Amino acid sequence: MRKVNLIILTLAVLLFGCDKEKIQPESLEGTWELRHVLGVQIENASPDYEKGNGNIIEFSTNGYQRIVDGKVIAEGTYKLVEESAEIDGTKFTNRIIFDDDDWKVFIKQLGNKLLICNGSTASDGSTETYEKI
Repeated sequence: MRKVNLIILTLAVLLFGCDKEKIQPESLEGTWELRHVLGVQIENASPDYEKGNGNIIEFSTNGYQRIVDGKVIAEGTYKLVEESAEIDGTKFTNRIIFDDDDWKVFIKQLGNKLLICNGSTASDGSTETYEKI
C-alpha cells in the first residue's frame, strides 16, 4: 500500500507540480531596459542597446508604462494568459495582452532577462530582449 501511495504522489507531483514557465505578475514588477531587438532592423544599425539607453518598460501588478528618453510614450493595463507558441526556435508559454489588444504578443522570462515577441516570426515582427534594472 505504501508503494501505491508513493507512486500516486509521484505522479501527482509530475502532473500538477509547479510550472516554472508560467510568469507571475509579481516577477514582472519593476523596471526593464531594452538590450537587443531581433527583426525590424535598420540597415547598418546595431540590434544591441547599451545600458542607460533610455528604452524602458515598467510593470506594476497589472499596469505598465513604456518610456523612451524619460518620456512616457504608452501606458495602460496588461494581463497574462497561458498560450503556447514557438517563434524562431524559442518556445513561449505565456501571452501578454496590453490594453485588451488582440495583437499576439508572447513573453518569456529568463532570470533577469525578459523576451517580448510581437508577431509569429522575426520577419513579420520583432523580439525585444529587456534586462531588469
